[in-house]
Amino acid sequence: MVFMLTAVLDAGFNSFRLSIFQVFPNGTFRNVGSIKSFVRLGEGLKEGEPVSETKVEEAERTLAEFLKVIRKNKVDNVIAVGTSAFRFASNGQDIAGRLSKSFGYDLRIISGEDEGKFSSVGVLNTLPINDGLIFDLGGGSLELVSVKDRRIQEVKQFPLGALKMGGKPEDLIRKEIRSAVSSMNLRDNVKVYGSGGNLRAIAKMDIKAKGRMIKTVHGYHITSKVMNRYAKLLNSMGVKERAGLPGIDEGRALTVNTGAIIIDEIISSVKSTGVTVSAFGLREGLIMGEKIDQLDEMKRKWLSFFSYSLGLDPSYFQGVLNGNLESYVTYLLLNVQTAGFLSKFSTCITMLRSSTLPGFSREEIRAMIALCGVAGKGKVKKKFYKLVKDQMKKKDLYVKAMKVRSEVRDFNLWKEERSVKA
Repeated sequence: MVFMLTAVLDAGFNSFRLSIFQVFPNGTFRNVGSIKSFVRLGEGLKEGEPVSETKVEEAERTLAEFLKVIRKNKVDNVIAVGTSAFRFASNGQDIAGRLSKSFGYDLRIISGEDEGKFSSVGVLNTLPINDGLIFDLGGGSLELVSVKDRRIQEVKQFPLGALKMGGKPEDLIRKEIRSAVSSMNLRDNVKVYGSGGNLRAIAKMDIKAKGRMIKTVHGYHITSKVMNRYAKLLNSMGVKERAGLPGIDEGRALTVNTGAIIIDEIISSVKSTGVTVSAFGLREGLIMGEKIDQLDEMKRKWLSFFSYSLGLDPSYFQGVLNGNLESYVTYLLLNVQTAGFLSKFSTCITMLRSSTLPGFSREEIRAMIALCGVAGKGKVKKKFYKLVKDQMKKKDLYVKAMKVRSEVRDFNLWKEERSVKA
């Protein structure tokens, strides 16, 4: 299978992260490895002041380790960006030049608006969103992006990151966040989608605490009530206590309490029901570029990604897709079957539960798991119907699942392969 290895360096206010992606022919990708270091380049930095030499040297050491990873993996392409710390510091351009020279790749400082734009592209191209507010919360900045009909309407950046705001009184943090959100002129009850390490850490904690069946954070919804409770809980604990919580590591424990307050206030400011979490953001958006896919195109691309991930040619299975959930499940099962897994139905369920399939909502993933389960068993078991009882009747679940079962059974790969080659 042909793919290109691309490494993306996100040199942020709080942490530096290098992610390596397999990029497939249709532009989808798979993260095959990440390394992170809490350099905290912007810690204690006031706008217009220089970053200390000590911090710059730490950044150089970190990039030297990252460079070893890039060379060891023979990466084809490297994208490196610096964000808010570089923008805020008086010597930001000088630091970027110095790090570019020692790293061996150009480290480009991107504007707050570009950071928000690329982050929102990463979210929009991996979740079925039409309208809403997307935020990206980093260590030094907060980007707010309004979206209508899958188009970016407005992007604003604020120096209100979780590390930058750490230690400030809660009422002051909330006041500044309310002011930022109010400048967007959003309607109440707007849907909110978020990206950033603090939000993902909180989602992991909630998933583990509640024993959710689907283990991935992508598309996970945290209600406003739950987020408010976490904001109070995390802020009442010390760093060591927070580091002992499930889903929160020692590095994240320093900022997650402030992050929770910021997220809670964003939700509260627009009277939203909660926030839907994206596992994707700036790094993924930088790979995707500026194009935002329409919903059907997005789903088809990420189903093709599933084929590429298994080393298969997606063109063999495209004929089964017709835009409904049954066809999506049929597509997944045919791939699993062709890849040689002995138990295709249980394998499909396991993959949907534990691996991120971008492009689909949490509700769609649950329905796909239910369809896989019923198609495999040949009957509607309670545990599967429970997943979709708010979406469809038991009879409809059975009919759809039996259609999937029949199409998978009757599929002839040799015929499809000959048709494609012809």
